Amino acid sequence: MFSDIEIPYDATNSSITDVAGRTIHSDGTVIPLTTKPFDKIVIKSASLNAMEKVFTMPDVQVGSIVEYRWKLRFNEEYYVPPQWYIAQPVYVHKAHYHFMPTRLMRNGSIFYSGSLPDGVKVRDGLDGFDLIVENIPALPDEDFMPPFRSFSYRLNFYYSYDRISDQFWQEEGKNWSRRLDHFATPTDKVRAAVQQIVSSSDTDEQKVEKIYAAIMGIENTSFTRMHSAQENRAEGLKVKKAEDIWDQKRGTDDEITELFIAMVRAAGLKAYGMIVVNRDENLFQKAYFDWRQLDDELAIVTLNGKEVYFDPGQRYCAFAKLHWKHTWASGIRQTDKGTGIAETPGLTYEDNQSNRIADLTLDSDGKVHGFIRETLTGADALYWRQAALSSDEDEVKVKFAEELKETVPPGVQVKTNHFVGLSDYKSALLVQVDVTGTLGTTTGKRTFLPAVFFEANAKPLFVQEKRENSVDLHYPYAVRDQVTVTLPTSMRAENIPNQSNLPFPPNADYIAKFLVQGNTFAYLRLLRVAQPFYKVTDYPRLRDFYQKTNSNDREQVVLRGGPAATENAAPPRNGR
Repeated sequence: MFSDIEIPYDATNSSITDVAGRTIHSDGTVIPLTTKPFDKIVIKSASLNAMEKVFTMPDVQVGSIVEYRWKLRFNEEYYVPPQWYIAQPVYVHKAHYHFMPTRLMRNGSIFYSGSLPDGVKVRDGLDGFDLIVENIPALPDEDFMPPFRSFSYRLNFYYSYDRISDQFWQEEGKNWSRRLDHFATPTDKVRAAVQQIVSSSDTDEQKVEKIYAAIMGIENTSFTRMHSAQENRAEGLKVKKAEDIWDQKRGTDDEITELFIAMVRAAGLKAYGMIVVNRDENLFQKAYFDWRQLDDELAIVTLNGKEVYFDPGQRYCAFAKLHWKHTWASGIRQTDKGTGIAETPGLTYEDNQSNRIADLTLDSDGKVHGFIRETLTGADALYWRQAALSSDEDEVKVKFAEELKETVPPGVQVKTNHFVGLSDYKSALLVQVDVTGTLGTTTGKRTFLPAVFFEANAKPLFVQEKRENSVDLHYPYAVRDQVTVTLPTSMRAENIPNQSNLPFPPNADYIAKFLVQGNTFAYLRLLRVAQPFYKVTDYPRLRDFYQKTNSNDREQVVLRGGPAATENAAPPRNGR
């Protein structure tokens, strides 16, 4: 996998040239890179042409040294300083970075921030900046690491006339706020549209809810397909203000958010904008003076004297909720006195719930059949709804079944039957899954079944004894499983696991209860995680909790009697 090299760049304003490389074997054999790199399109839109320069290093073996270099060239009129991420998935013996600013950049002031190994310094010369690093350990491969761009060795250049962070963010925030307010001005068209949506007798919350529903009906091109400037001109479309997005019934995620702000303001309510760093990719770095690190816009509405956060730019996001990557996220927000640095609120496990019910029948020959009904709210429901926007429902069915199959016992086959509420953000998402295949193993007159069906084959979490980085579970969540298995009359339960109650206050808890009644085996399992963030010093307790839950999820039920066909089987013939 380390032989395939992919170098991302924006082809709109830059290019990658002069690619060269070689593979050095442990015996000193040198094999040069002779194949020609090619360009792969990642995202192509009216405003972005994200590409990757792709090439494969020759004959990479265990113990090989892989060397390669390239030049990233910017257009002369384009001045975006580079970001150097020094730590890589593999050990770096030596790397040399060189940045030659364009003429326009040299006319201003270039600075840098980041994290470098002890003793390593940047050299600033007449022909640019140089950084040489040696013996950089590979990035750790740990479960649920925070965004590596925010904690690994890195050097980010920025172009600024300000040397004090508060002044920079205040000035840039003022410019952003001014532009947002201009775009989100409640024009006569916007007011007329709001009057058609809300009623004078509505409460403030009802007004916002109706406006939000109307906004969700607009095509979000950040999730469907970006339309080029040529297409918009051909259709006579323009985007100058929020009213244009309403007229066209389509826009990007940020344009739709700003339309929501405009309409809420037109309804006579106080609404602010906020722009944040997506927490799934990065964390806000105040000392890094670059507005580009901020990703998505949100809306803040004052309802009943309390500020409520909205995420209308995230298609199908629930009312008055945020996508998890926008929770506990820092950025810049509007206030009555201007703008300032702020952090968004988080979620609770009650916001992200998965309720799974399985009704299964085990035949005497070990075949199993039945169904699974899963109800999702919050982050998981939003994930599958947004997945359906970039593909058709049949593809989402296949992907859902593939992910589920990775957790259920070996031999069990699952097939998604249908979704209910796939495009309805107001309701829970219901998924119906058909179950077939085989369940359990038979030894003599005993059959062994997984006591916990849904997690029987799931990858255990936090098996590493030591931890180098903090843990980010993304969001709090709760999973409730209720499984019933109807056994064949030839079998009876000989042994079932004891009840489990694993407290991890105030962070999480786990409960599992098992029951046999007649020829029915059933269990109830509940896992609630209230705290998603853990420091390295907290890792031993977190690992201990998950080790215990993993162990409980591997328990078995022992059935006596075995398949009737096995007990009465004729002896084998011809030694076969």
